[in-house]
Amino acid sequence: MYESSTRFEGSLHVADLARRAAVTPATVRYYARIGLINSRKDPNNGYRCFSGTDIRRIAFIRRAQAFGLTIGDIKRILDSADNDRDPCEMVKSMVADRLARVRARIAELAATEERIGQAILAWRAMGDPSPVDGELCPLVERLAMTNDGLQIQGKYQNVGSMGRLGQSATKSRGMSATA
Repeated sequence: MYESSTRFEGSLHVADLARRAAVTPATVRYYARIGLINSRKDPNNGYRCFSGTDIRRIAFIRRAQAFGLTIGDIKRILDSADNDRDPCEMVKSMVADRLARVRARIAELAATEERIGQAILAWRAMGDPSPVDGELCPLVERLAMTNDGLQIQGKYQNVGSMGRLGQSATKSRGMSATA
């Protein structure tokens, strides 16, 4: 076998880089396509070749993703570093912004969880109502969202009102909204 015809000295093909960086070959190709890592063509066979520094760049990309940074964020960071600018302040800002967005999403999800628990309790109180007056689903249409929580509305209120009755109130009675 003629070694010099198969590979540049010290270069890695897609599969080699993927294995060493613990990613898939498709990930290596994707990162190369969007410019996060750079490949060059082996003049002997036309294969893409990468350098050992691309292993480090892929490790950086994966760590940055673990902090919630997007591919676009990571591209900006790498571009800054490639232009000899320290990207650390940018990273701090991006991660702080991402943390604020994650916390807001968690708050949204907690509110949704509360509403779902209240709905389940209200539906138990309602039993199995039949649709009337063109209702699609009385379980949904007979509940009204108020500042105090979910309430059974209108002429169906005699079935009961949920108020702020949520999971905390049911847990104190040994019940569960999902039971």
